[in-house]
Amino acid sequence: MFYLTAKPIYLSSNEDKLKVMKIISAFTFICSISSALAGTSQSENVVDLQLRWHHQFQFAGYYAAVEKGFYQEEGLDVHLHAGDPTHQPVQEVMSGRAQYAEGNSEVLFQRLQGTPLIALAAIFQHSPSVLLTRKDSGIDSVHALIGKKVMLMNITDDADFLATFLSEGVSLTQVKVMPSSYNLDDLVSGKVDAFNSYLTNEPFFLKQRHLAYNIIDPSNYGIDFYSDILFTTKAELRDNPKRVEAIRRATLKGWRYAMDHPNEIIELLINKYNVEKTRDHLEFEATEMRKLIFPDLIEIGHMNPGRWQQMAETFVKAGLIKPGYSLDGYIFDTTPRHLPDWILLVLIVVIIILTAVSYATYYLQRLNRRLAEAQVTLRGSEERLRLALGAASQGWFDLNVKSGNISVSEEYPKILGYDPTEFHTNLQEWKDRLHPEDRDAVMVAFRDCMSNGGPTSMEYRRQTKDGNWIWLSSVGKITEWGPLHQPLRMIGIHTNITNHKLLEIELKRQAHIDYLTGISNRGRFMELAEQELNRAVRYGNPLSIFMMDIDYFKRVNDTHGHKVGDIVLKKLAEICQQTLREVDVIGRLGGEEFAILLPETGIGEAAEAAERLKEAIENTKVPLESGLPLQFTVSIGVSSLTSKEDNMDVLLNRADQALYQAKNAGRNRVCVT
Repeated sequence: MFYLTAKPIYLSSNEDKLKVMKIISAFTFICSISSALAGTSQSENVVDLQLRWHHQFQFAGYYAAVEKGFYQEEGLDVHLHAGDPTHQPVQEVMSGRAQYAEGNSEVLFQRLQGTPLIALAAIFQHSPSVLLTRKDSGIDSVHALIGKKVMLMNITDDADFLATFLSEGVSLTQVKVMPSSYNLDDLVSGKVDAFNSYLTNEPFFLKQRHLAYNIIDPSNYGIDFYSDILFTTKAELRDNPKRVEAIRRATLKGWRYAMDHPNEIIELLINKYNVEKTRDHLEFEATEMRKLIFPDLIEIGHMNPGRWQQMAETFVKAGLIKPGYSLDGYIFDTTPRHLPDWILLVLIVVIIILTAVSYATYYLQRLNRRLAEAQVTLRGSEERLRLALGAASQGWFDLNVKSGNISVSEEYPKILGYDPTEFHTNLQEWKDRLHPEDRDAVMVAFRDCMSNGGPTSMEYRRQTKDGNWIWLSSVGKITEWGPLHQPLRMIGIHTNITNHKLLEIELKRQAHIDYLTGISNRGRFMELAEQELNRAVRYGNPLSIFMMDIDYFKRVNDTHGHKVGDIVLKKLAEICQQTLREVDVIGRLGGEEFAILLPETGIGEAAEAAERLKEAIENTKVPLESGLPLQFTVSIGVSSLTSKEDNMDVLLNRADQALYQAKNAGRNRVCVT
């Protein structure tokens, strides 16, 4: 056993005492520095993140990132702060009370006003912000809000609503704007005519009360904004770039987890965050959010610079922002910049040629050995390039402009479904395999490259060996090889972009199509209708339109439920497509209201078509689960172009008046005006 004893130390002189005091002072200084450094390091890891509103499923990804330890894995201690009318995202970040926040279109609006904000990720690909009105008010469009009481937050937070008003020619002085009370009872009681809402929230309460409502969605008027945007400041990105990347990385990981495990996040919200919403409400919110985030189609957090540009231009057109703005540095760059792929090919060829010339000049006496080494190097570079292009679904081409002969890499035939040994192509074969709809545009791009040397980029559809069509992106450049008497050549790279284009086409389709019935939505119908009206006025052709409404549709919903109501709406759209012509434009304007435009059709023919359609609908039976079939009828109002001065609003208004005549006359009939 060992015993430790302490004995006093006797300092024999003042010099010894001074030495001891110096040692103690140095030790104390080192300890204080260590503590300061430890405190600084700890404070750098503590992050405050401001949410836009009260705790709810809308912010599921942030809760998941905290609870599953994704922030902690990045060395961060993130504190989430719920929002309220006095704690809004931009003001909290700019005041320094939070380093990061989640906001809506006000993030872009404030940036255009000069506030130094950086957008890190757009969680919602489409904004959930809409205006709700009572169904019995008859208010179902922006123009119907003129003279009505509308609840909004302010010009910053509701910029998409204001842009919608102004883009539709409705001045804010024509609308009685009231500050939002955040109380939906103001709409239910009739205190206001329209209430600023979220598609993921307020409709749930109205459905619970069995109160029919209309949705005025800015996206139907071409105002389609990103929403729920994770953002920070320029200063944060400058001072803590690694922390910015870590926050973004962990947040998106949290959102991916939340989208894959919604029930787990709902349990968390109920048991830990004590949210006021019911489980049914949270499940409704989660379901509606998937329609806005597209987690199965689009990478969560994706931001398209062109989309931000369109949002900014919307503000300019609405007069909210002056032209000449700059978005430089606003979008967080997640990928390093790199040169176009065709430059890599050119550089490799140039480097090989220069290397070969240098070796030949400098090592002439050892030519054979050096040539062998160059061949080995060339084969290795060629193999690496071939592997890289193959992995990226790319293939290079070399076109002799004079002869039309084309040399291609092994990857290009494989993209088209050919064995490289059986594939032979030239300029004529390439032209013949172009999609007829793309041929003219591609040849224009080809001629431009010939005239200016390029580089020129083009996208087109090309037929494969089995007759299918794939999308290719080609980048080409004219170059000279050898002496001046040698023919010009175009070199470049083909890239298979089929998956990207199909996704792009599908997203455009979703933007134009009513999700329930599969026919044109209001925005798309108005766009096509304007085109047909302009054509009719230009060439003096007749044009007719009718408005159609399902009779007693509220009774169908109240008696059989909204699921049956949806079946009736889809059946009506199906009958319209079967009964009318392919050239007729069919659109769902909202709820049970439909509009149909008949090009080159006079009022008499339109009335006959409306009667045929009415009878077809009347004779249709919708089977129900109970076994008893459901029949429904429609009322139709028909109008026609009578003057070159008529616009689409005039035509729709006349058809709408005729529709009300049909309803007042007993329904299930056609009225002409």
